[in-house]
Amino acid sequence: MATPSNSCIARMSGSPRFLHQVLALLAKDLKTAWRTRAMFTAMFVFAVVVVVVFNFAIGADTELMRQVAAGVIWIALSFASVLGLQRSGQLDSEEDSLQGVLLALQDRSALFVAKMLAQLLYLLVVGGCTVPLCGLWFRLDLLACLGALCVALTLGLLGLSIVGTLFGMLAMQTRACEVMLPMLFLPVSIPVTIAAVQATTQVIDGKSLREVADYLVVLGVFDVVFFALALIVFDYIVEE
Repeated sequence: MATPSNSCIARMSGSPRFLHQVLALLAKDLKTAWRTRAMFTAMFVFAVVVVVVFNFAIGADTELMRQVAAGVIWIALSFASVLGLQRSGQLDSEEDSLQGVLLALQDRSALFVAKMLAQLLYLLVVGGCTVPLCGLWFRLDLLACLGALCVALTLGLLGLSIVGTLFGMLAMQTRACEVMLPMLFLPVSIPVTIAAVQATTQVIDGKSLREVADYLVVLGVFDVVFFALALIVFDYIVEE
């Protein structure tokens, strides 16, 4: 079994074997999700329901819609992320494949990277479908800020994916997985959510990337720190 220090060396060296393992695991997860589409359906429907409920709650106040639009988007994506993580954990439990995968891997953190990338792709797809609907219902001109909005969304969703995957694997080691996951994930993801909401709000208001750089730096630092932390502790989390 590879020790954590050896795993870090393998990752930092960018070994082809590590990359191959990540791509193979990512392809497996994506094929499983595509076969039933239940994960995407649940995440998307929940996100749309959140947006619709807030749309009716806010009413026809255009200025208020603009002020709360970013918060609504990130609330929807955060809770949709929890649903996706729970569904992913259920699939691993039903197929009872996790232990077999761990035994077959030379570097166990390849599993973390693959699941994090899969979660990021799920969220990008859900966000790509939900944000235009939010712009339509909240009467926002998102085309004018599309580039900056994509940067803020990607950095924020990357942070949610890293934290969610780490605590999703940790929650799977407990008996009350469905309860523990949101209790662990939501509080830790608050810095990402706040920075993402602030960046998205200002981008929607017409600010440039330079003007929201402070919030983007916070998102980037959070992503890097938690990704490095996850690589260090992942072997201990999945250790029997």
